[in-house]
This record gives sequence, C-alpha cells and structure tokens, in this order.
Amino acid sequence: MMKAQLPSWVCTTVVLLGLSLLARGARPVNAEENDAKVEGSLSDNTDSIGEVVERNMDLVQAFLKSLLMILVTELGDETFIIAAIMAMRHPRLVVYVGAMSALVSMTVISTALGYVLPNLISRQATQHAATALYTFFGLRLLWIAWRSKPQASNQDEVEEVEAKLEASEQQPRTKLQRVLTRLCTPVFLEALILTFLAEWGDRSQIATITLAATYNPYGVTAGAILGHGICTGTAVLGGQLLAMRISQRTVALSGGMLFLLFAAHNLIYGSAT
Repeated sequence: MMKAQLPSWVCTTVVLLGLSLLARGARPVNAEENDAKVEGSLSDNTDSIGEVVERNMDLVQAFLKSLLMILVTELGDETFIIAAIMAMRHPRLVVYVGAMSALVSMTVISTALGYVLPNLISRQATQHAATALYTFFGLRLLWIAWRSKPQASNQDEVEEVEAKLEASEQQPRTKLQRVLTRLCTPVFLEALILTFLAEWGDRSQIATITLAATYNPYGVTAGAILGHGICTGTAVLGGQLLAMRISQRTVALSGGMLFLLFAAHNLIYGSAT
C-alpha cells in the first residue's frame, strides 16, 4: 500500500516559512544585545580615557608645582650655600652626590608623610591646613623682602655656614662617623649630614609634605628631586661667588608670591572639589 506524499513545493514553502519566523524572532534580540555591548564598550573606553587624562593632568600639575616651589625656596638657601662652599674646598662631584643623597632621602620622607597624612585626617582639613601654611610662608617671605635692602646679599648666611663647616671639621669624630668613613669618603659624609640637618624642618620640606597631601605624590617627588638637582648643581658649579650675588630681596619676593599663588589656587579649586 503506497503512502500519500506531499508535493515538493509545499514542503519547501513550510521550511522557508519556519526559517523566516525563526530569523524574525531571533534577530531583534541579537541586535539589541550587540547594540548594548557596543554602547557599554564605548562608555567604558570613554571613562577609561577620561580617568587617564585626569591622572596625567594631576601628575603634571604636581610636578610643576613642586619644581617651582623648590627652585624659589632653595636658591640661595642654607643647603645651597653649603654645597657652594664645600665645592670650593673639595671635589665637586663628591659634594654633589653627598648633598643630593640627603635631599633625595628628605624628599622621599616628606612625600611619604604627605601621602599618609590624608588617611589620618580628612582631606578637607588637609587642604585647609595646606592653604594656611602657604599663606603663612608667602606673607613671611614678603615681610623678609620688604625689610631687606634692595642690594642685600647672603653675606651673613655665607659667613654662618663657613663657621659651621669649620666647627664640624675641628670636632672629633664619633664611633658612628668612623664606621661610616670606612664605607664612604669623609667629604661625602659631611655633605650628606650637613645638608640633611639643614633641610630638616625647612619650609621646603613642609611645603613638600603639604603638596604630597593634596596632589599626586609621584609628581611631587619627581618635581622636587629635579628642583633640588638643578639648585645643587648650580651651587656646585657657581660656587660662593654666585651665592654672594643672589639678591635676598628678589628671592624672598618671588618665593612669597609663589606661595600666595599656591594658597589662592588651593582655596579656589580645593573648595570646588
């Protein structure tokens, strides 16, 4: 007994209709998923680009502020004069390496303190404290510039540093100094210790701490180290003659104006954030 068979065109039509229905039901879902994936990837890429740009801007701003701060505060300062006078008596390279070792160590310590500070107190309190310190340093330097004579030099400070160097050379060495002199030269050790002690508690150290508490610590560290390298290298190459010709009034005036600009910037943009 033979079975009844459907015509071929009926089978073909049924198959095509089934495929078209499946395609219509599945296509919108896939299209919506693809569109959602594309929009999500675009938004993620936009957010990541914005975050990268913001981090880079913060890094550059911290680097420039730290660099300018070190240049205006350390030029003609006690550490500058120590390097200048020691370079006239001893090999310049040894004096430079010893002084920079102390300054780099001090910069890393100051930046670490500034980085930890916002974790101990609120960021808003840190910004207010930084603004107050910038204002104090700026007004104090402007007061020094107003009280000093137009042609006043660093003669008194140079004589004071020379007295300290002579006293340190005449003092007997301790056991620790004798042990350290076996590892490094006495000139290197003297430049490192004198520079570290002169920099400890200085306004540049306090300003570095406040900058690291507010801005990118890596940018602050890089800018401060570069600024110290420029100032110390200038002192070693220029010697005492350059230190004598630096106008105390000009240095104090430029430093005071820069610190007041830091305070104004921190007050305006710090409160905005």
